[in-house]
Amino acid sequence: MGNDRTWIAGLLVAIAAGVGCGADDVVTDARIIVTGDGVLEEDCRTKVCRHNENTDLTTFEGAIYLVHRTAQSQVLNHNCSLRIYRSTDGGASFALTGIIPGPTAADYPAFGDRDLRDPSFYVVNGQLAIKALVRLEIGSTRDSLVDTIAVVSTSPDSGATWTPLAPIGPPTWSYWRIKDHAGVHYSAAYEDGDKSVKLFASTDGTTWTPGATIYDVAADTPLETELVFMPSGRLLALVRMDGTDEELLGNQGRLRTKVCWAMPPYDAFTCPQELDGQRLDGPVAFWHGDRLFVVARKHVLEKANRKRTALFELGGTLEGGPLTITERAELPSAGDTAYAGVADLDADHVLVTWYSSVLVQDEPWARAIFEDADIWQATLDLSAL
Repeated sequence: MGNDRTWIAGLLVAIAAGVGCGADDVVTDARIIVTGDGVLEEDCRTKVCRHNENTDLTTFEGAIYLVHRTAQSQVLNHNCSLRIYRSTDGGASFALTGIIPGPTAADYPAFGDRDLRDPSFYVVNGQLAIKALVRLEIGSTRDSLVDTIAVVSTSPDSGATWTPLAPIGPPTWSYWRIKDHAGVHYSAAYEDGDKSVKLFASTDGTTWTPGATIYDVAADTPLETELVFMPSGRLLALVRMDGTDEELLGNQGRLRTKVCWAMPPYDAFTCPQELDGQRLDGPVAFWHGDRLFVVARKHVLEKANRKRTALFELGGTLEGGPLTITERAELPSAGDTAYAGVADLDADHVLVTWYSSVLVQDEPWARAIFEDADIWQATLDLSAL
């Protein structure tokens, strides 16, 4: 699964790992574990193709599991698949355990030919499960016409086999990452067209009920929303906001993330704050002790439209805000990048995965989404912070 790059790429990794506050101490053993660069394979439903993205990690029954999407590009197309791997040595190596191809009309008459993306792990009735999104193969502004359906596949045998994709959400709602609290599954979901974000809940992981609106100012273009439960039970929602048409690419105008809060039973949210200067695309938040971190895409305000994947720490008043955000490290990344997964290794170390376009090219995001991309992993040594 792994491979060694040329000495030039290795030098770029070393340089990138030294960018950011303390990154040379925090980001260790950064390497490519799934290669897309130079891959000519055209069958993305069964093989690894050139554009690899959308990672997630989890720990289940003593092993670490990885999932990612592979395709020809980021463009919606059923010629894609989710690939699932298992590690029994703390992430030192991963073995492929399963493949979930993009739906076709032959296999899924109710879906037809659809794209498959944005996987994340959770557990349903003691079984490892993957939430994902299927969408029509239609290009539209802010995915307004794609008829998104959130789906689930479960594994009865610890990742060896996976059930057919089954709907868990109403059409046009994209579930983000599923979080568990007090015996209930929760997910923030954003509406096709990126018009609003709503909280969904489930007690069995398959039947979901819509709840409170988290944020619905359509002019702000709200979408991927990461949920974080505080020690008190208070719920934090970090809402990505793409803003106006001019701000959509993230290289000019405002970079903002809305901060929203709810108290049990989570039937109403208030959004008193914005994190100015950072738009957290594809965020994954995690606790390490009493510190709260987020790995997400970092935008650079410049004509070149460069992107990076970065580790941020949220500070301030973690119980209700106001929050602060501080960049702690930049991961080796360029072009189309981010959508990370994290898994605890020990008291000081966290395994992290993400995807990135080829570093040496450092292409603008709008072009990189059509080009080669690799899956990366590294160990974060949080004791260095």
